[in-house]
Amino acid sequence: MFGKGILKGLAQTGKQAVSRRLTEKYPEEKPHLPERWRGNTFVLEKDKCINCGLCAISCPNKVIRQKFDKDEDGKKICTEFVMERQYCLFCGLCVEACPKDCLHLTHEFETAVYSSADVPQDLLADNHSNIAISRYGEKMPLPKPVVSPKPVNSTAVAAPLAAKPAAGSEATPEERGKA
Repeated sequence: MFGKGILKGLAQTGKQAVSRRLTEKYPEEKPHLPERWRGNTFVLEKDKCINCGLCAISCPNKVIRQKFDKDEDGKKICTEFVMERQYCLFCGLCVEACPKDCLHLTHEFETAVYSSADVPQDLLADNHSNIAISRYGEKMPLPKPVVSPKPVNSTAVAAPLAAKPAAGSEATPEERGKA
């Protein structure tokens, strides 16, 4: 029959015309998210974390950066826990690998930032305004500051070198005559 495809297309269009609308008024109405939906913001419950590092090991893209130190008692503490969200797949393998269930993906999805420097999510610092920090806001010890070496006085180094000729270099005829 000629036009059978057109009739099928019009029938489908007619069904969609009388069905329920799916458009949501986004900024005013928040979308309904399923319980198992994985957002793109992480929450770390620092009091439950045992600093095992399994989350960083299980990450396929290696977006979790952790640094550990020891406190006065010799106990291992985490001094840096940063997630580079721009490279994350949001697969949830880090959440599944956590033995104490202290790392979670939230339902937060509004994570637009003005600067690319704000994309990495530091889960230990309090200076970022994301949900992971505002929910669990206690301070953790930060890494010790690196002391920069003192600058070397260039004239003190250059004076002894200028007095001696370089090894393998020949003296000028005037210097040979003086010797």
